[in-house]
Amino acid sequence: MKELLRQLCVDQGVSGCEPEMLPVIQKIMGDYAAVTTDCCGNIIATMGKQNAEKHILLDAHIDRIGLVITYLDEKGFLCAAPVGGIDLRTLPGSTVTILGKEPVTGVICTTPPHLGEETELSRDKIRIDTGLPVRRVQELIQPGDRAVLCSPFLELLGNRIAVSALDNRSGCAVLIRCAELLRNKELFCRVSFVFSVQEETNECGAAAAAFTLEPDEAIVVDVGFAAQEGVPPEKSGKLGCGGIISIAPGLSDAVTRKIQKIAARLGMNCDYEVCGGNTGTNADKISVSKGGIPTGVISVPSKNMHTQTEIVDLEDMERIAKLLSVYINEGGADHD
Repeated sequence: MKELLRQLCVDQGVSGCEPEMLPVIQKIMGDYAAVTTDCCGNIIATMGKQNAEKHILLDAHIDRIGLVITYLDEKGFLCAAPVGGIDLRTLPGSTVTILGKEPVTGVICTTPPHLGEETELSRDKIRIDTGLPVRRVQELIQPGDRAVLCSPFLELLGNRIAVSALDNRSGCAVLIRCAELLRNKELFCRVSFVFSVQEETNECGAAAAAFTLEPDEAIVVDVGFAAQEGVPPEKSGKLGCGGIISIAPGLSDAVTRKIQKIAARLGMNCDYEVCGGNTGTNADKISVSKGGIPTGVISVPSKNMHTQTEIVDLEDMERIAKLLSVYINEGGADHD
């Protein structure tokens, strides 16, 4: 799982530029399933009995948060805007990689606190200094190029990893691991693994894929808030709990109950996130696609979400992958 994450947590795939991830997924997922794409850029892998009565969709979004270059000023500084809900508090002084004609390193500008000026960064005042001459900047970078926060792949104690893009490359790794576990099984259902696009901006990728594929039911794997200082306990799950199961008005009771039953059998001490409305995941779009799709959500607990040092526990990911493989092996939920 660690090496799988290392391969997935690359600079590519800022929301809107997900096709860059296709070769990565094809190389890994191609050993287990047939990999295709649709016109939105969703990466779709299928396995199991293609003409089966039951069709199950597993979704994890492949896009990551980042920045988009909006303007090059006359001094060579880059103006940028957030792509997705990037944590502005972490940006001043951060190192970024601009994905232009070739990767360019830059630093997000900040003023010294000694001057007593307002140091809080706003969305419309993000500036990047590359240190390059104006002409060279113009040669390498143009408006629309994406940028990502630089983040080394850090191995922490206790099976934990810190790096950017864990939202939601950790969910993608879970889907791939699930496919690996199912590889030599005789499946009596059809399974579509969807690595969906643009979740961080408008969730349109999952909506389009669900409409086209018309599954009988779906499970979304995303990240959820891990327990840490400042995060309410009722909205978070502990690292190492095995996963966070969502309960919400728009989710299927049957799918959720089946997830709970399998988790109990596997000895998973899952935490819960109970929502009075939307889940904030692709499930909100998948569940109402076409005539409606019974949908559940299980999430990987993640600390420091939407920053360059997100933290997950590899054991949580392994357990969720195992749960999904059992869910598929047993033909999905029992709808009353």
